[in-house]
Amino acid sequence: MTSTAQQPVTAFAAAPTKAKRALQVAQAIVSDIQMNAREAGDRLPQEEDMLARYEVARATLREALRFLELQGVIHLQLGRGGGPVVSRPQTRDFASSLSLILQFMDTDLRALLELREAIAPDTAARAAERATNADLAALTDCYAQLERDRESASFEETNRRFHDLLGWASGNPGFGLLTSALHLLTRDLAMELGYSAQERSNQLRCLFRVLSAVRLRDAENARRHMERLVKGSSEYLANRSPDLVSQKISWGDPC
Repeated sequence: MTSTAQQPVTAFAAAPTKAKRALQVAQAIVSDIQMNAREAGDRLPQEEDMLARYEVARATLREALRFLELQGVIHLQLGRGGGPVVSRPQTRDFASSLSLILQFMDTDLRALLELREAIAPDTAARAAERATNADLAALTDCYAQLERDRESASFEETNRRFHDLLGWASGNPGFGLLTSALHLLTRDLAMELGYSAQERSNQLRCLFRVLSAVRLRDAENARRHMERLVKGSSEYLANRSPDLVSQKISWGDPC
């Protein structure tokens, strides 16, 4: 996308010295991306043009761009004709930043299970109120796949996808983002422990009740059934391997 000529951003000179200059430049770049309605795949201006616009040293601009790349806002293409290209931040970018903060807060996996217990019931209730026809179709298809995966190694992954779809069906990006990020951070736990045949059957029964309530736009029952499901799931995992759920969160690259 093209935009009209822009004047140099000179506000940095008067800005408080508390914030790093590179962070201020990064914030200005994000503002320009939004103001110019740039989309994923759009190239940002060449380095010389950006240096003139933001009136900063080359090293400061490059630090700002590296920061945005780490946040998933852009990616830097190498080679002739390369440069910064707009990206769309993904859930894994948020999950990575969250895991870094949680590591320094000495947080364990049990705390994430408790957080899921707190938000999942309200997420299901919102989905019952706001899910679109496309959301309902995706949830129905995912549940059908979950039934087929009842005895498969894919059960946990499909189960996680159902909850992710429910989070985004809430109509609130915050619920969707946090639900998906929590699943990325606890993915290894679920894959390592797995569910017994009995627990898988229990999960399927509970999820069917949740899905039925969502279809009927019955927010209260969707909340109630999801509350029972996540509480039971947390208890199951904690009883099966208390040592594992006591593990501390460590910063990594969520898959």
